[in-house]
Amino acid sequence: MKQLRIFFLCLMAATLATACGDDNNDDNSVPVESITLNHETLTLKSGATETLVPTIVPDRVTAESVVWSSDKTSVATVSKDGLVTAVAEGTATITATAREKSATCLVTVSNKTLVTTAAELKTAIETADGTADAPTQIILGKGFEVAADAEHFAFSIDGKHIAIDGGNNPISGDNYNISRTASDKSLFELTNGASLKLTNLNIYGNAAAHSADVACIFVRASCKLTLGNGFELYSGDGFVDDQLIGISVGDNATLIMEGDAEISKSIKGQEVLVAPTGILQLKGGKIKAREEGTYESERSLCLQAAINGNQVTIPTVTVENELPADSDFKLDLYDYVLSSSTVRPGAETVVKGTDSYTLTDSDLMKFHLMTNTTGGMTYYDSYFELYLDGNAIKIRAK
Repeated sequence: MKQLRIFFLCLMAATLATACGDDNNDDNSVPVESITLNHETLTLKSGATETLVPTIVPDRVTAESVVWSSDKTSVATVSKDGLVTAVAEGTATITATAREKSATCLVTVSNKTLVTTAAELKTAIETADGTADAPTQIILGKGFEVAADAEHFAFSIDGKHIAIDGGNNPISGDNYNISRTASDKSLFELTNGASLKLTNLNIYGNAAAHSADVACIFVRASCKLTLGNGFELYSGDGFVDDQLIGISVGDNATLIMEGDAEISKSIKGQEVLVAPTGILQLKGGKIKAREEGTYESERSLCLQAAINGNQVTIPTVTVENELPADSDFKLDLYDYVLSSSTVRPGAETVVKGTDSYTLTDSDLMKFHLMTNTTGGMTYYDSYFELYLDGNAIKIRAK
């Protein structure tokens, strides 16, 4: 009898344990009504992680029953517990499946920092930790604006390596307005070996008087500025008093133009000013002068020459691809050609081809000497000429 009693007690205990277990284990016989995730979309940087948490109805179906998958593991992966890991830039869809129901999360992996205000851009620049080979990526949001009373250099890039994509948005509502009516204003200044690449960005500059202290962008010694697809610098509204340096390239500094980048329109100062040991690499893009005769001086590319006795140093300009058909490089070689009384003997190289690109007569036709009078200095193409010599365009007295 005692043994029988023990048997029944054991049987009851087992029954109770089974009944309790039904409250904690997945009931495979219960159909899933719905499944949702705590995120429908995620934006992550490479290497970042985020956990997706499913909510299942009825709740007797547990998370352990969810099967996870990614349609593009090269962009983002997901573990059996819903941990998403960003791998590389792109988009991937993460799917959580609980029996006959599923839910998805669209994961975007982007290493760009989105900024919508000038203060956010300044912070992003100050905290940038990119390298020359892998610069910090920044993208401007819609409605980005720089106040007209911004400090002298709105954005100082000191030793940083940054790439800014404008998202095809202009800087400011009608493009960035640099006004010198109250004080000198400039947009970017690169110092201490910094590098900056600008794409899909429209910049508008305006200044009431010419000054070497004012430029839309200053590229100081040993720094590099790259202008890529979608970049346009529009300098001046066409008024007689508009005088501004668009981009100033210092000694041992480099300006690279790529794709369809353009510096043009009605600037009375200089679209691009290059110091004697500065470098201009034309991989694409164009620098266009105004229509001749519009103002007192039409020039789009100013090359500063350093003259020490018979030693002449002129900035290095290289052409690495065929130039756009409507390019118009109006050259001002001041300190080298100032007037008919300063004609120098011999010839100097102004533009070079490369090992991979040979200059042609068509390229030569896109470079001209400025011919008007400004500041008491007369530039006459009747005294000087540009000519093609091998893989170089040179200047000489006629």
